[in-house]
Amino acid sequence: MGSLRNNNFVRIVLAAVIISVIFFWLRDVFSGEEGRIRKFILQGKKAAEAKDIVACAEMISHDYRDKYGNDRQGLIYIGRRVLDYYKAIMIGIEKSDIKLDKPGKQADVEITAMVLCQSPDNRTDKIFEGDRGRFRVRLLKQGGKWKLAEIEFLERLTIMGQDIL
Repeated sequence: MGSLRNNNFVRIVLAAVIISVIFFWLRDVFSGEEGRIRKFILQGKKAAEAKDIVACAEMISHDYRDKYGNDRQGLIYIGRRVLDYYKAIMIGIEKSDIKLDKPGKQADVEITAMVLCQSPDNRTDKIFEGDRGRFRVRLLKQGGKWKLAEIEFLERLTIMGQDIL
């Protein structure tokens, strides 16, 4: 009797897993470019939280330039310093407003996020917080993948004890 119950349980779990996989695959297929952009943003969030500078660097376009004077190498350098400085990073994306151009090769995304970091002396630093945590990214589609081309902070923020903006 117990063996029959276990077989039914295994079948139910297997069916649930298969249905979930199909659902997420269909969602990705039918969500279009905006869905792929949201996925790109979540990959960046995960890479930053994992403090994976290689994964972060792969997401940056070779054409990266921002209004702060950074190119791709400069941003990678800053990113490495920030990831090395903080013991832990937690990012909560509250909102992302995507504006995609007609050919689908460029997107401007305004993101509202909460970013908490654990400093070397075990303080919790709030880098971004709710409505005061807005920034804009410009993404370019290159080689069939979205890449970060520019970032602009819309609010004053403090990173590693230094004010930005």
